[in-house]
Amino acid sequence: MPYANVNGAEIYYEIHGEGYPLLLIRGLGSNADHWYPQVPAFSRRYRVIVFDNRGIARSRDPGGSFTIGTMADDALGLLEALSIPRAHVTALSMGGMIAQVLALSHPERLNGLVLACTHCGGEHAVRPSDDVRALMGRYIATASPEDAARAAPCLFTRKTLEEAQHLLRPYLEASARYRPSAEILQKQWTAIQGHDTWAGLPRIQAPTLVLTGDEDVLVPPENTKILAQRIPGAEALVIPGGAHQFLVERAEASNRAVLEFLDSVDTGKMERQG
Repeated sequence: MPYANVNGAEIYYEIHGEGYPLLLIRGLGSNADHWYPQVPAFSRRYRVIVFDNRGIARSRDPGGSFTIGTMADDALGLLEALSIPRAHVTALSMGGMIAQVLALSHPERLNGLVLACTHCGGEHAVRPSDDVRALMGRYIATASPEDAARAAPCLFTRKTLEEAQHLLRPYLEASARYRPSAEILQKQWTAIQGHDTWAGLPRIQAPTLVLTGDEDVLVPPENTKILAQRIPGAEALVIPGGAHQFLVERAEASNRAVLEFLDSVDTGKMERQG
């Protein structure tokens, strides 16, 4: 299996397709396999790089605490290990926080940026309800399949949970293959609590699309408005009928939005070069 020795960690990665590089960054507890709705669509046009964050699935945790900045350094190190000077980045939830830090600390490495169901952190982020926080907190504390199931309403719409088991099945299979430990979930959660890019967001230079599902209760859609208002020239788009995992629930609409945006970035880049 392909690994890159990055920033003190061994990071598992996969590459799909050819073309301009597109780095995908996943969120809390999830792994590269959770990009299954996106990889087939994106790899028809791009060289898609997916990876497991440190301590998740096939990537190894070197030990000790880490921050969102640490994981941003991991993403940068992976690009360097693959000799990729510049890439599009699409990221969700905690991955979107990693991408924000990467965009701020190394703007020269990003072209188009897509931030899905994420927030700026700190006092300006809109937080979920106490009930949602309690469900997620229990899962993070135990990492048990039972508590993961109880937290499912934090990630998916009621309609999906009650009427669309065909959408849930591959997601659950990807989750079951590499269950995260409670230790790594708690480290990731601690990193999330320390995330705060609000002051720096106006310095993001990459053309940016901010996406949300209109039924996201974990990262409420108001956070998308905050990001879009703070990032210069950012576009915001709400995906109807999607919760936190709208990239799974509404994959066709989400993929189309991402590809259309990146195509506009590619077209603009070519026009500037011409």
